[in-house]
Amino acid sequence: MELFNYIKSQFGIDLNEQQIQAVYHKTGPALVLAGPGSGKTTVITARTAYLIMSGVEPENILTLTFNRSAKNEMEHRFNNIFGSEINHKVRFSTIHSFCNMVVRDYERKQGKRLKRIEGEEESEESKRKIIRGIYFSANGSNLNDDELENLINAVGLVKNKMIKELENSYAGIKNFDKIFNSYEEYKKTRLLMDFDDMLTYAYSILKKCPEILNYYKNKYRYIQVDEGQDISKIQFEILKLLVNKKNCNIFIVADDDQSIYGFRGAQPDYILNIEEQFQGCELFKLEKNYRSSNNIVEITSKFIKANKNRFDKNHYTINKSEADPFLIKVQDDNRQLDFILSTIKDKLKERDVLNIAVLYRNNLSSIPILDALERNKINLKVKQNRLFFFNHWLVSDILAFMRFSQNQNDIEAFTRIYYKMNRYISKSMLEQAIQSGYEKSVIDGILKNRELKSYQVNVLVELKFEFNRLAQMQPFEALDYIDKVFLYFENVKDYCDNTGVSFEYLYNLFGILKTLSLKCMNIPTFLERLAQLEVLIDNPQNVGQGKCVTLTTMHSAKGLEYDCVIMADLTESEIPGLRALELADKRKDNSLLEEERRLFYVGMTRAKKYLYLVSPQTKNRQYSERSVFTKEVMGLLRNDALGEIGEGVIIVHKKFGEGVVVSVDNGGNNNTVIEVDFKGKRRKIDFITCMENGLIFIG
Repeated sequence: MELFNYIKSQFGIDLNEQQIQAVYHKTGPALVLAGPGSGKTTVITARTAYLIMSGVEPENILTLTFNRSAKNEMEHRFNNIFGSEINHKVRFSTIHSFCNMVVRDYERKQGKRLKRIEGEEESEESKRKIIRGIYFSANGSNLNDDELENLINAVGLVKNKMIKELENSYAGIKNFDKIFNSYEEYKKTRLLMDFDDMLTYAYSILKKCPEILNYYKNKYRYIQVDEGQDISKIQFEILKLLVNKKNCNIFIVADDDQSIYGFRGAQPDYILNIEEQFQGCELFKLEKNYRSSNNIVEITSKFIKANKNRFDKNHYTINKSEADPFLIKVQDDNRQLDFILSTIKDKLKERDVLNIAVLYRNNLSSIPILDALERNKINLKVKQNRLFFFNHWLVSDILAFMRFSQNQNDIEAFTRIYYKMNRYISKSMLEQAIQSGYEKSVIDGILKNRELKSYQVNVLVELKFEFNRLAQMQPFEALDYIDKVFLYFENVKDYCDNTGVSFEYLYNLFGILKTLSLKCMNIPTFLERLAQLEVLIDNPQNVGQGKCVTLTTMHSAKGLEYDCVIMADLTESEIPGLRALELADKRKDNSLLEEERRLFYVGMTRAKKYLYLVSPQTKNRQYSERSVFTKEVMGLLRNDALGEIGEGVIIVHKKFGEGVVVSVDNGGNNNTVIEVDFKGKRRKIDFITCMENGLIFIG
């Protein structure tokens, strides 16, 4: 304990008993289950210092994590705290960076070097450009951006899961096996290597080159792994190769409840079955939460216990209680924006709220929220993954209708839509119009065609008037007109029937356009606003001075914390998603549903003081079922509240204010009526209904 007293006095680090036990582990395999806000980075850095102070050479310690920002934070934390005492350089690395180092060693021995493929399409040898071309060669058609991203993810998943037998239509992609093999051959003949190849090449080198493997096994006798729940199969196999079985000093810090990267090949099973791989593995639990209020810790701990495939834990905190999570049901997506905006404005005025985050399952949700906050001059930043909304083909189609209405000489816009509005215009008719020339409108050029039937002439004349009418409309009305008069989505439905693409997803894109259009007076200002939003989305750091609101997905929020968290768009189709529910219901496969519950848990546990769960009843005029996870939280809160409610208890009603419970008529969990004295005026309230609609909470 002298070391820990020294660390406390010298560096101000006061470790709790569970943390001390983990840090004191020196030899043999260990798994540390680190719950949200439990100080896992502190444990890793403190253990690194402990190893060195107890005689381990710094160059024999390798600490691996999964992304550069986590690596940088850990390295900075260690050097900032212990740098004055420990002058030797300790190696902190991402797994990919370590694997790249292994490949470099092999390249030096072979006297040749592979070229690293860049990720962005602007590069001459980019992964996106190469795969796009190979897909066209295999299928004779082009990919849109969403399909390309799906294909790239599928290629990476095959590598990470070490899949040997490829299916012809893996992940719903036609000729996937041919595409995958062609991509591998393309790289091989040109000495190219992409991001995922760093893993597969390093694994192959360590397997086939004992001198390289032994070098690393002897050099790094102590291996520490951060975020161990994110390990994929190939990453786990690499770790097993590196660990010296005679002296298996691997120290994995993980939280199986935060395993949310199944789409990258990560599975909690590698952690759950750790003792099968590393015999005698010692288990430690970090259950004390330093981040969140007592209310949030209690409810999230109960919520995640619904998952069966996990280690049992009992999270706790000594932090004081704040408010219970607020469950908010709003009428539609526009009311959701109003609620988010008003809540943020209120919270920004509070002294104890320094930062706020709005979290969502999918990046598309960020666009209308960004629009609303930016219009209200709220300081914000967008922590964004790749977003294809502004150049999605459907959005481009809709905007082409609008642009053509503003300029009927816009041949590019008309060429995009002429065959998508059921007006009997053929390609040859358009080509002939372009050749013959026109002055005021492309349609006039088509009307010059003497072979047109009378009904075609009538349709074209009417079409000119339709676009003239469209040009004068407000944007929301114009979008309805494109849907109802031009029957654009009849064409989209045919496309979905032929390709299997989700019509709901595409119509959701249209719904975002309609939401954005409500604040614009005419089509030119709408088009201009979309251009502005595209710039804002592409520029993820729009931060001025003072308090800030962060917009991010639940995935990207992992590892972060905020005083106030608002989780938006909590509908069944968003999270857990219809596929997860269908797998659980029809195939009794709960793996995807459990991962989605873990993701919801990650979102909730980002909150330090205030947590809002917001569900719109309709989106784009379509009914939206409330997320099953929100319902689970609601049930937990209701059961807790039923246990607390009684005479003399103070409640706060959204409309009537603060009151005191006079009596409770408990006719069953679904029919509890309370009588409340609101400053002399008594009212009877359906307690369950008010709880479920966020109208009351216990003061």
